[in-house]
Amino acid sequence: MIDPFTPEALEDPYPLYERLRRHAPVHQLDRTGIWLVSRHDDLVEAAGKPEIFSSHISAIVYAGQGTNPTVIPADPDAIGAVDVLATQDPPSHTLQRRLVSRALNNAAIAALEPGIRAFVDDALAPALRDGRIGWMSSVANPLPVTVITTLLGLPPEDRPKVKEWADAGIDLLSGVAPPERLAEAWAQMVEFLAYLRARLADPASDSVTADIAAAVAREDLSEREGMSVMLQLVVAGSESTASLIGSAARILATQPDLQRRMRTEPERLPVFLEEALRVESPFRGHFRVTTQATTLGGIEIPEGARVMLLWASANHDPSAFAQPAKVDPDREQPRAHVGFGSGIHFCIGAPLARLEARVAVGALLERTAWFEQSGEPRHVPSVFVRRLEQLDLSLKT
Repeated sequence: MIDPFTPEALEDPYPLYERLRRHAPVHQLDRTGIWLVSRHDDLVEAAGKPEIFSSHISAIVYAGQGTNPTVIPADPDAIGAVDVLATQDPPSHTLQRRLVSRALNNAAIAALEPGIRAFVDDALAPALRDGRIGWMSSVANPLPVTVITTLLGLPPEDRPKVKEWADAGIDLLSGVAPPERLAEAWAQMVEFLAYLRARLADPASDSVTADIAAAVAREDLSEREGMSVMLQLVVAGSESTASLIGSAARILATQPDLQRRMRTEPERLPVFLEEALRVESPFRGHFRVTTQATTLGGIEIPEGARVMLLWASANHDPSAFAQPAKVDPDREQPRAHVGFGSGIHFCIGAPLARLEARVAVGALLERTAWFEQSGEPRHVPSVFVRRLEQLDLSLKT
């Protein structure tokens, strides 16, 4: 039986993904309207057809209390939001992406590097003295929130609360949060949107929020679209980057030969980070809704089906990647993975995530003689994301 909600599958989904690719690459979960797409080529095909596989949020898959998953209707309008960017289709998606791309230009991203380096140096200073660090709590989780709030011009004192709101957004989509947490997270999203509305009405100058506010004033975006873009930048941006920084550090801490090579060949670090994205994709999958009956991988899928594109499975597909479980710093075409998505919804913040990871992991290598994993970490329980809950490292200088 295919069950992505078991504790084993939540912690290590790759055996389940292998079963799906081998035996049921386009698979309907028992007695549900949920379809899992696990092979690379099928997934890329679906991602390339937004007119058939719509990105609009219409429901959340939830493990529930029984043996079969259920589907909970999800209307962004209920919390004052609307579908944007990753959850929007053309032509609105095209305009929104163009507006955000202008704000997240190469110059704006490059200007953040000194601040990123300063943050990582400050976080590492006590760790180098003590010989240990909680990598997720000290670097991987707070760094992306610091960077995205800086871009948006949000007050530094608000960062802890912004991080709480971002976590609430992820918990809503986890599929396994208990009912009381779902209710709490829903209320937090309402609170977050109210906060973003206030910031949008009075944006800091020279910030992405100011650019979004100008687009709202020009009526290129509605107020709700502006708020929703900000929300998505915070939640998705901080999540994917934290996952990459955490996964990359754990891979190096548990694979000594790789760590030695990154120390002697630091120029290979960018390729290593692409491999970390591939073998531990930040988002396990994203949902689509079919706008019409269609065929994928030789399987007929009805109109209105909820289809989960399993990026993490596609990145382990041996038909697309030789020795897919191996982290290979010499892999040709290292960016051929779908760790940042595929098609028109390819992650708009990918260059920023790569920069943050390169600086953070590079500093960890440069400032230490060696590091190892301390204890056994676990991942955040979720069918949606793949992020370490905790990663303790012992350091040698």
